[in-house]
Amino acid sequence: MKMRHGVMLAAALAMSGTAFAHGDKHAKYEGSYTYSSSYTMNGSNIHSGGMTYDDAVLADKIASALANDRKLSEPGITATVVANNGRVSLNGSAKDITQAARAERIASDIAGRGNVSGTLDSQG
Repeated sequence: MKMRHGVMLAAALAMSGTAFAHGDKHAKYEGSYTYSSSYTMNGSNIHSGGMTYDDAVLADKIASALANDRKLSEPGITATVVANNGRVSLNGSAKDITQAARAERIASDIAGRGNVSGTLDSQG
């Protein structure tokens, strides 16, 4: 009985070795990973994320610029910055239309004109 289990184990290992030897026949993961960050500065909440590493770097660059802008920190904006294939979506709220326009301009300056969609709603 023990010998039969040993033979079955050896056969199973031999067959699995053959399957691993032909790695090109196995499907590879083609999905995407999401990268995200969060900045909090002077009461403002800015979140960013990207579908690829390069998108995450772009979104982080914009989020950092928004978080470090003094005119956007009093009383502060709440924003979500998401990048996908170099295109940026900006959503959230600002104190007034001036803050909203400033945040959108900063995002456009970094991502490039025409690469930013979405707006910040003004509270005032």
